[in-house]
Amino acid sequence: MTMEFNKNLPIKIVQKRKELDERQTEGGGDDTPRKWVLEGDELRIRSEELLEELKVAETTIETRLKKYESIPTIIKAKVIEDALAKSHRKEIAQLFHSKGLEKTIGFSEEQELYIRIDTANEISEINKKLVSFERNAKAISAVKEIQAYDPVVIRDEAQYFKKDGKYVLKVKLFNYHNYQLNITTEEVFKKLIQGNEHIKLEKEVRYSENLKVFEVTTDTLDALDLISDFSGLKSIEPMPMFEVTEDDFFVEIEVEHPEPDEGKQYPIVGVLDSGIAQISQLRPWIIGKHSSVPPELTNKSHGTFVSGIVGFGDRMEGRQFTGVDGCYLFDATVIPDLNKDRISEADLIANIREVIEKNKDEIKIWNMSLGSENEIFENLFSDYAEGLDNIQDQNGVLIIKSAGNCKNFESGKPVGKIARGADSVRSLTVGSIAHSQQVGDLAKVNYPSPFSRIGPGPAFIVKPELVHYGGNCSVDNGRAVANGVTSFRPDGTYRKTVGTSFSTPRVSAIAADLQNKLQEDFDPILIKALMIHSAKYSDGVELETNEKLNQMGFGVPSIANDILFNNPNEVTIVIRDSINKGEFIEILDFPYPESLIDREGFYNGQIIVTVVNEPILMTGQAVEYCQSNIEVKFGTYDQKKLRDITQRTIKNQLGKEGAQNLLSSSFYSKKKSPENLKEFAQSEKMLIQYGNKFYPNKKYAVDLSELTKGNKEKYVQAPKNWYLKVDGLYRSFIEYNAEIERKDLTQEFCIIVTIRDPEKKANVYQETTRLLDAHNFLHRNIKLRQDIDIRFGE
Repeated sequence: MTMEFNKNLPIKIVQKRKELDERQTEGGGDDTPRKWVLEGDELRIRSEELLEELKVAETTIETRLKKYESIPTIIKAKVIEDALAKSHRKEIAQLFHSKGLEKTIGFSEEQELYIRIDTANEISEINKKLVSFERNAKAISAVKEIQAYDPVVIRDEAQYFKKDGKYVLKVKLFNYHNYQLNITTEEVFKKLIQGNEHIKLEKEVRYSENLKVFEVTTDTLDALDLISDFSGLKSIEPMPMFEVTEDDFFVEIEVEHPEPDEGKQYPIVGVLDSGIAQISQLRPWIIGKHSSVPPELTNKSHGTFVSGIVGFGDRMEGRQFTGVDGCYLFDATVIPDLNKDRISEADLIANIREVIEKNKDEIKIWNMSLGSENEIFENLFSDYAEGLDNIQDQNGVLIIKSAGNCKNFESGKPVGKIARGADSVRSLTVGSIAHSQQVGDLAKVNYPSPFSRIGPGPAFIVKPELVHYGGNCSVDNGRAVANGVTSFRPDGTYRKTVGTSFSTPRVSAIAADLQNKLQEDFDPILIKALMIHSAKYSDGVELETNEKLNQMGFGVPSIANDILFNNPNEVTIVIRDSINKGEFIEILDFPYPESLIDREGFYNGQIIVTVVNEPILMTGQAVEYCQSNIEVKFGTYDQKKLRDITQRTIKNQLGKEGAQNLLSSSFYSKKKSPENLKEFAQSEKMLIQYGNKFYPNKKYAVDLSELTKGNKEKYVQAPKNWYLKVDGLYRSFIEYNAEIERKDLTQEFCIIVTIRDPEKKANVYQETTRLLDAHNFLHRNIKLRQDIDIRFGE
C-alpha cells in the first residue's frame, strides 16, 4: 500500500572521505594515427599552400611592425573541425612557437587561432616548420588557412546609434595576456586618438579582468581610418544600446499588502532596474537605494512592476508560485527613461558594477529584468555576458537574468534565441511560460510563452536554465494582445503585462527565500544547484526532451520548503566541494538503499543527479569561454579490486570491476512510460548525453524500471555496489596559462543526488542515513533557520 508522508526531513550535506575517495589522474592517451593527418603529396601541397598564404600576409605584418614598433601584430590560423580537440591543440600551437614560447593568445568564433607576432624573424621560424612538413605533419594537416588579422570594423552608418550628433563606437583591443604589453598597447591607442577633432575617447569600462571596452564617439565614420590599421585593434563596432518595452493593461483588483513584521526575517532582493516608486504597498519593504540616473531622467514603471512581483506575486495571482509573501527590496536604479535618454552597454555594465560593489555584503540575490534586443551568437559569448560574469565573481553574488522577449510571433515566425547578456554563465537565466490561456492565446498553460526567447546558448550550453509564469499572448491583425500577469503601476494602481521581465522576479524571490532559510554561508553555486535540481516541467507538457531543454531549460523551480525537505521515501544528498587538476573523486561506497531491491532481485528507484560547477572562464576564447568542466558518472559495479601501482600508468591502488555509468540514455527503453510512471516521465525524466561538453549545468533524471531487460540483468541485479565518480577537465589554453602564471587549476562544484521510491513504500531517507554512518561518511542535515514553517503533506 502506498503511504503519504510528511515532507519535513532536511536534505543532507555529505563530505567525501579524504583518504578513501580522492584519486590521482592516471596517464594514458591514444597514440592511434588520426585519419585526417595528411601524407605524401597531400601533405606537401597543404604545406605549400600555407607557405604561400604566409608570404601574402608577410607584407601586412612587416608594415604594422614598423609603424607600431612596440605592439605585436596578429595572424590567424583556421583549424579544421576534426582537430579542435584539446589533445591536438598543443601540437598545432607548436607550429607557431618562437624560442619555445606559446604565441597563441585567443580563439575566434570562426575556429581560428590568434597568434601573436612580435618580430619579422618569427615569420621565418614558421616558414622553416612549414618547409619541414613531414616533421610537422599533424599541425600542418590541422591548419587549413593562415592570414594576417584584419580588425572587424563596421562602417555602415545605419547600424550606429547617434548621441548628441555623434556615432557611439565600441572599441576592443587584443589581450596579449601580458600586463606590461597590454598597458603599452592601450597607451599607444589613446595617443592615436588624442588631438584629433573628429574622434574622442569618452570612457573605458572594465567588463572583466581580461576585457576592457573603450567607448569612442566620432562625428564621421571616415575618422575610423585613423585607428583601423592599429596592430592591437581587435574590433570597432556599434555600441549596443538598451531598450525596455512595456505594454499597459489596466486592471482593477482588491489585494491586501501587509507591512513587514518586525519579528520576522524576510528575503532580500536587489532590483537592477529603472527604479521603484515609493507607493504605499512597497515603501515599507524598500531597505535601501542607489541611483546611477539623474531623477529627471527616471521612469520607475518597469522597476515598480518587477518589484511588485518579487514581493507579492503570489498574492496578486492568488496562487502559490514562489511561496514568498513579502520581500525586502533594494532599489538599484541603473537604467534611465529610454524615452528621454539612451544607455550604452558600457554604461550599464559600469552602473551594475558600481551598485553591486557597494552593497555586495548585504545584498546577495540581484534581479535583472533588463537586456539587449540583439540575440546571442552561436559560437561567441557576448561581452555583456562576460561583464556580468565578472561582476558576480568579483563580488560573490548571484544575478537572476531575463532571457529576453521576441516579437516574431506577431508575424508567425519562429521565436529568436536568447538575448545577449542572457548568455551569462554565472547567472541563472529565466524564460517565461503561460499562466493561463484565454480565447485566441497562442500558448497552452505551462507551455513556453509566445514571446519568450529560447536556447541553447553559445556552445550549446543550457540557457535559459529555468522558467516561470510571465504571461501569454494572442495576435489580432499582426498586433500582440497580451494576457498578462499583475503588478503595480508607479501610482499604486494595478495593471497587467507580459514578458520574461516578469517571470524572472519569481525565480529571484525563490532564490532569495532559499538564502533566507539557509543558515549556511551564502553560496551561489549551491543556490543554483538546488533550484535546478528542484525544477520540473508541469504536467501535460508533451515536448521532446531536447525541445523542453531549449525552450524551458530544466523547468519551473520548486518553492524553498519543497527544495530543502524530503519525504521518508526519498533522500537528497548534496556534495559541495572542489577538485584540483590531476585529481578525481571516486566514491565506491555510495549509499544506495537495499530496500529498493524488488521481488525479482533488481534495484529499483528514480534517480536525479544535478551537476553545477563554476568553470574557469577566459575572455577572448570565443566558443571555448568555459575553460574547464566537471564530468560525473553514477552507477553500479561488481566488486572492488587492488591494482598494481608499480606500473607506470597506475597511481591508484583501489579500483573497481564491472562498472557501468547508468546516466546514459542508451540503456533505457524508448517506449512510453507505463501509466504509474507517467508523471515522472513528463515532469522530470531527462536523458541528455552531455559527454565531454563543457556545460556548467547538467541534470540527469532516470527511472531504473525503464532499463531494458538485458541491461537490468547486467547492471542492476543484486548484489551490486554503487559508485559516484567526479572528474575535472581543462582546455589546453588554461593549462598553459596556469603554467606561465604558476597557478594551480581548481574547480568548485556542487553535485546533488536524489534517490526516490516511486511506490512510496521504502524508508529511503532512514536507510541512506544508516548507510552513510556505516561507511564512515561525515554528513549532516543542511543548516536551516529555526523559524522555518515546514509544510506537511505533498
